[in-house]
Amino acid sequence: MKTRIISGAVGIALLAVLLLLRTTVVFNIALALVGVLMTYELLRAEKLEKEYALLAAGALYSAACALFALSEEHGGIIPYIAATFAYIVICQTVLLVRHKSIPAGKFFIFEGYSAMSVGCLASLAQMVRLAGPNSLAPIIMTCLGAWVADSGAYFAGTFLGKHKLCPEISPKKTVEGLIGGVLANAVVFAVIPLFLDVNLSVLTFAAFALLGVCCCLLGLLGDLTASLIKRDAGIKDFGNIMPGHGGAVDRFDSLIYIAPLMLFITYMGMI
Repeated sequence: MKTRIISGAVGIALLAVLLLLRTTVVFNIALALVGVLMTYELLRAEKLEKEYALLAAGALYSAACALFALSEEHGGIIPYIAATFAYIVICQTVLLVRHKSIPAGKFFIFEGYSAMSVGCLASLAQMVRLAGPNSLAPIIMTCLGAWVADSGAYFAGTFLGKHKLCPEISPKKTVEGLIGGVLANAVVFAVIPLFLDVNLSVLTFAAFALLGVCCCLLGLLGDLTASLIKRDAGIKDFGNIMPGHGGAVDRFDSLIYIAPLMLFITYMGMI
């Protein structure tokens, strides 16, 4: 527990520094490096870590998606789609060339989940491109959407949990924990409008509470998907870069579906 607390505190400190530097190239480079690490962790989980062509493709894809966002003129959705298309083509070319040593099932798990992981990080970079100095709110809300729900689910599940949610995928998750996560997110997100430049009304508070519920459910989807991959691979964590917390994929799995939603909301000018 002590190790988990210390590594968590270090992680929060690093996140705070990156948020302060979010409008600089440092933020984008950090996202690219995290993307490379997640790609490697996924390759290792599927026992494909010696397929260096796939690692190189993932590294280039991560760098492209993170650094494209630095361009005001050419940093939109089209370059991201082009990079994703190129990544898929390269990966599947590698599969065809190396089909005797790369199991197709493991390959497609890696390809799909790595693309979604990098897409999550690209969404954070695009928030900064769209909102600039005002991007702090959507990025923090993205993180809160996952981590508040995790905390609410943990405490509710620990003290009230009786009914298993999906024991074959994640034995510790309970229905009571899910309810706790939903309520925690709804309450926290309902308070957020007080700190934003938005019209305050009952409808506004209700809309933000509903957004919190959606984030909780999307975070659970990402978490369970990662758990299923780990169970299939026979591993407990994807890595150990944060002792007590696992690897980069373990830390970002809940954000994979939340970040694109928050990017859409940022794009629409809702926050």
